[in-house]
Amino acid sequence: MHNPYRSDIETLWFSTSLIAICCMSLMARGAFLPAFGASPPPADWAKNLHDGTEALDSNKYWIAEPKLKQAVIQAGTFGFEDIRLAKSLGELGRLYTVRGRFDVAEPYLEEELGVKQQALGRENAETIKTMGALIRFYLLNGTAQKAEPMTDDLLALLEGKLKEALPKSKMKVKLQQGVPLEGHAATAAPTMRDPLIEWAITCDELGNLYRTQKNFALAERLYREAFDIKSTVLGNEHLSLANSYDNFGELCLVRDQISEARYYFEDALATTERILPCDNPQVYGRLDKLAKCLMKLGNYKAAEQLYLRAQSFWKSEPSKNGEEARALFALGCLYVEQKQYETAAPVLQQAMERAERSSGPASVTLVPYLQRYAYTLYYLDRKPEMEQLKARANTILGVMPQTDVAASHPDSPAR
Repeated sequence: MHNPYRSDIETLWFSTSLIAICCMSLMARGAFLPAFGASPPPADWAKNLHDGTEALDSNKYWIAEPKLKQAVIQAGTFGFEDIRLAKSLGELGRLYTVRGRFDVAEPYLEEELGVKQQALGRENAETIKTMGALIRFYLLNGTAQKAEPMTDDLLALLEGKLKEALPKSKMKVKLQQGVPLEGHAATAAPTMRDPLIEWAITCDELGNLYRTQKNFALAERLYREAFDIKSTVLGNEHLSLANSYDNFGELCLVRDQISEARYYFEDALATTERILPCDNPQVYGRLDKLAKCLMKLGNYKAAEQLYLRAQSFWKSEPSKNGEEARALFALGCLYVEQKQYETAAPVLQQAMERAERSSGPASVTLVPYLQRYAYTLYYLDRKPEMEQLKARANTILGVMPQTDVAASHPDSPAR
């Protein structure tokens, strides 16, 4: 049972150790000595796996570890191409991962993938999902050098599976820098729909990890594959595509491609607004992202129009999650950014009052509203009101009063 992502020495060591454990277990139970009776029934394995997994989920690691180790030993009696062995290895690897023992967890998780590839085949949906989980483990736990070759392999598998799902007359989606994305209406066979969507989610998650680790090339490839899958399976009117537009926008931002990011955020907002009601939190979240991108481009007027449009989202009833207060706060901050303090002050006051109604007068979420409103009042020479707001913020935070709320700002005249 050879795992191509581990060295030959590592594979030999782990497989030999596993075989030895299983053989010792068989001997101990009399599998090689008939006088001691037959090997235990599979129910013993199922009980150990169940009890070990339950203990792991309840953070009772001292119970989980011996149970899961026993499950691995018992599963070895079923053969090295049995999915029960993969389940046992995976749960033991998860235990060591949760406990931060990554060097111990890694070979178990690698062997889980190896067994699944033997039992189910490399292109099976469950195998591909396990590949994604192992890549995620590598990226998060210090063995990123193993992640890239496996990611290449994963993408090659997915590209092949997607070609099978696409009608031959349809071309793959082509993405060009600065050109808005457009999904096409090709549809995969019904039996392919669920696994394909699972794979798209895996690609998006891995793309996010590679983006945070500044491997932008691989992040883009994963995002493209996720988009191809979604547009193939779902068509071009599905909220999942808005997530892809959003991912591409975020990738452009970290690459300092602000103009390109704007196109993707516009697509994300437009798609979301077509599908969800305007008072849904996702609509404002995407509007806010686009507005901030426009501000980076110096297009304050367009950003202002977005925030003003957002004020109509909650006319029928107040927002339940504080978006109304956040929209007002963002608009006020936009005016402050342009040094329009007279215009900013009443907007920030409204934002503070809405946030207070939403979160309560002593909530820590109120502090930014108090501080930014106080900062604005400083420039309007409304010192007594400013001091009251500062005092409220400091009381909530439990800190000593600061001498000047504006002193930390680079444009402050107190500097």
